[in-house]
Amino acid sequence: MDDFLRDFISKKWRIGSFTFTFLDVLLAVCISGTGVFLRLSVIDYTETGAEKIAGIVLEYLLAILCGAIVYHYTGRRNRAFCTYAILVIYPTIVANGALWNVNCVYYVILFFAGFYLCVRGFRVLGVLSTLAGTAIALYRMWQWYQPLSVDYPASLSRGWPNFYEIIGAEAFVNLFDKVFVLFLIGLLLTGAYGFAKKKIRITQDMALQLFLFLALLIPYFAPYMPAWAGYTADIAALLYCMRRKERFYLPILQLIVSYSAYAYIINGETKLPMVTFSVILIGVMVNVGVDLYREVSAQLSERKPDHE
Repeated sequence: MDDFLRDFISKKWRIGSFTFTFLDVLLAVCISGTGVFLRLSVIDYTETGAEKIAGIVLEYLLAILCGAIVYHYTGRRNRAFCTYAILVIYPTIVANGALWNVNCVYYVILFFAGFYLCVRGFRVLGVLSTLAGTAIALYRMWQWYQPLSVDYPASLSRGWPNFYEIIGAEAFVNLFDKVFVLFLIGLLLTGAYGFAKKKIRITQDMALQLFLFLALLIPYFAPYMPAWAGYTADIAALLYCMRRKERFYLPILQLIVSYSAYAYIINGETKLPMVTFSVILIGVMVNVGVDLYREVSAQLSERKPDHE
C-alpha cells in the first residue's frame, strides 16, 4: 500500500508537452479553492447574477490561459503554475469581478487569447480576437459612461491616475480631451510607421514588450479613463516578470497603482494623492519602453554590416 501511494504521488502525467504530478493537482485545487473563498467573502457587496458568475468563471480561464502563455515563453511549468496561482488570488481581479462587479474579464480574455494566438502563429485569429475584445471594451465603457455627465466633466480622469492628474485636468478640459485623443492616435500611428519603415521584425519577446507598453500607454494618455483601465496592464506586467524575472518590481508597482485606483472609486479616498500614482506609472512605462528600445536597437545594429 505504501509503495502504491508513493508511486501514485510521484507518477507524472502528461498533457502535450506539459507534465504534472498528483501534488501539482492537489496544489492547484487548494489555490483554486482559496480564490473561491476570497470571492465569496466579498461577493454579496454587489448584486450577484449570471453575468457575475460567468465573469468569475472566465477569471479562472484567464489564469489558465496566462499560465499557458508563460509556459510557451519560458518552458518552465513552475512559472506557469505560479502565474495561474497568482492570478487566481490577484487583488484587482477579485475586486473587479466579485466585489465591484465590473467584469473587465469579458474583453481582457479576448486580448490575451489574441496575443497567445499571434505568438503561436495564428495571426489572423489573433487579430480577430483582439478586435472583438476592443469592440466589447468600447461598448462596456460606453455603457458605464451613460449615467455620467461627460459634457463638461470636472476631471478628465474617471478613476485611473493618468497624465491628466499631473497637468491638472480641471483647466482647459474641452481642449485636453480633443487634443490628447489626436495625440494618442498620432503617437500610435507614428510608432507603427517607424516599425514598418525600419522593417522591424516582431520577435516573441518584443511582442510581449509591445503588448505591455501599449496596455500602459493607451490609458495613460486617453481621456476619461475609468479605474479599471489598468486591468490589462496588471496581468501583462506579471507575464513580463515571469519572462524576465529581473523586472519583478513592475507588477508590484502596477498592482499598487491599480488597487489604489479601485480604492479611490470604491471608498472615495487613497493613502497618497492620485498624482503620485501617475508619476509611478511614468516610471513603469519608461522602464518597459527602454527595454523595447534596446530590443529594437539590437536588431538594427545586427543589420548594419549588411549595408556597409
